[in-house]
Amino acid sequence: MTLPLNAALQDRMADPEFLAWAVAHQRELRRKAAGLAQITTHPDPHAGGDVRGQERAWAIRQAHEKHLHDSAIAQIRHG
Repeated sequence: MTLPLNAALQDRMADPEFLAWAVAHQRELRRKAAGLAQITTHPDPHAGGDVRGQERAWAIRQAHEKHLHDSAIAQIRHG
């Protein structure tokens, strides 16, 4: 049985690496849910006219996620 994240955070015996992962995982789930909500619940009536803007925003988001990932890997390797 797994503890809810709030209970795990309050547990002083919990592994710090697990807590860091749990917080990051929860943040990632919220970010994905927000991105999905933009697509499914907030349709853009002018989406066809602004494809380049959407592609640019997607590319910027992907580059940011790659940077965060690469930074985390570098910290793990050097830490």
